[in-house]
Amino acid sequence: MTSTLPIEHNNRAIIVDVIRGFALVGVLIANFTGFVVQQTPESILNSMSSSLDVFLMSFNSIFIEWKFVTLFSILFGYGFGLILESLERKNIHPNSFFIRRMFWLFILGCMHSLFWWGDVLHLYAMSGMMLLLFRKKTNQTILLYAVLLALMVPVLISFAFRNHPETFTDADIQSLYDQYKQGNILDVFKFNVNFYYRMFILSGGDLHDLIETLGRFLFGYFLLRIKLFHSVEEKKAMFRKIALSTAPFMGTYFIINWLVINKTIHVNQFILDPLLSLGILSTTIFYVSVLVIAYISLGMNIFFTALQSLGRMTLTNYLMVSMFLILLLYGVGLNKLGELSIHIIWLFAFLWLLVEILISIYWLKIFRYGPTEWIWRQLTYWKRLPLRK
Repeated sequence: MTSTLPIEHNNRAIIVDVIRGFALVGVLIANFTGFVVQQTPESILNSMSSSLDVFLMSFNSIFIEWKFVTLFSILFGYGFGLILESLERKNIHPNSFFIRRMFWLFILGCMHSLFWWGDVLHLYAMSGMMLLLFRKKTNQTILLYAVLLALMVPVLISFAFRNHPETFTDADIQSLYDQYKQGNILDVFKFNVNFYYRMFILSGGDLHDLIETLGRFLFGYFLLRIKLFHSVEEKKAMFRKIALSTAPFMGTYFIINWLVINKTIHVNQFILDPLLSLGILSTTIFYVSVLVIAYISLGMNIFFTALQSLGRMTLTNYLMVSMFLILLLYGVGLNKLGELSIHIIWLFAFLWLLVEILISIYWLKIFRYGPTEWIWRQLTYWKRLPLRK
């Protein structure tokens, strides 16, 4: 039933908010899992993991991890194009506006990274500024650079830094665990700054991630240029073809990833990385295609309304996940890191998702934007803007 399918609301494509909310659900589950797996020593993790926990960790690695953060990056690039269109209508110069917007996002990301080293906002801000270099490029040029930067150049960067000492060793994870369990908030801040410098700047990890993220942004900007999500109710057959064409790549990726995780096969890292990146991108595209087909077929029901509300408060909800996990797991909070198994963490994840859905729906009935989105918007425009509807 498509007669109730809304297309535009306040110059925003509703389907883009729905997809953004869908991405947030995946990132939420991945972050809940990652907060435990990446910051708990293997001996402790193994001692509290049942067969169900091992399955959930494998399920996360194969079906969730990296797929939804990739989708977030693509949507960021798509949103960049929407902002350009809006600024043109308002006769606002895009360069200065977008640089201010990215500056404040960078500040917010740096503040977030003091609490958790896994922040992506500061990376988005730095890669986002580089999007302006492609504002007047042709669609073909944008797509070419998207492929090069997302799939090929990161492999060359990894190869260039191949002799750098290994990062995220057992000793590094033990340090994370000890600090987050025992340190006060200032200790956590100091540790995260030092840890970030060693793990990402010295290792070239930041350069790798900046380039890869820019490539994903450009892919999203390309999708805006070709108006992929405009009038989606007329494109069901096209999205079905996209899903069918990406399915074989996704299936191959699942098999390879499963074999690698279980150490059944061993592939040179510089061959494996681009294959996995292509598989992650194909999986992301497949997921979105199926979601859009369902949206077209079912119309705006309670499920898509929940996703839309999440998507309109993405920044707030992303930060709320970190806030909840820090309070639950760190020593400055309930100090449960290393004590809660993955299946319990997933229960917390789904409960917290429900909380975020209810908060988002209620908040947006009264206010125009999420609270963090409103602050970011005011800083960008550098003036007070109304919050209540």
